[in-house]
Amino acid sequence: MSDKGFFASICSFFKGLFSSDSDSCCKPESKAAAAPASKKANDGLTGVERYIRAQSNSGSKLTGVEKYIRSQLSSNKTMTGVEKYIRSKANAAPLTGVERYIRSKA
Repeated sequence: MSDKGFFASICSFFKGLFSSDSDSCCKPESKAAAAPASKKANDGLTGVERYIRAQSNSGSKLTGVEKYIRSQLSSNKTMTGVEKYIRSKANAAPLTGVERYIRSKA
């Protein structure tokens, strides 16, 4: 009788091994086989490598600092008093001889 039990257990083992049931014994192996497939989808890259690749493939080649500077240049701000004074002195007419003489003596 013990031979029949042993034979029955071997038969149930093989039935479970080769069956296509959803409760088969091979179910954990199918999950393990799915894990390497997800790594292949990432091409084995680290998160940093994927970030750098995404940044290099983006349409904008400007850094954050360059974008900030360009936005500051393109915005129409009113000039401060100091800026107005400096620009007026830079665009002033050349000094006359008298003005140069007075400035050199001061």
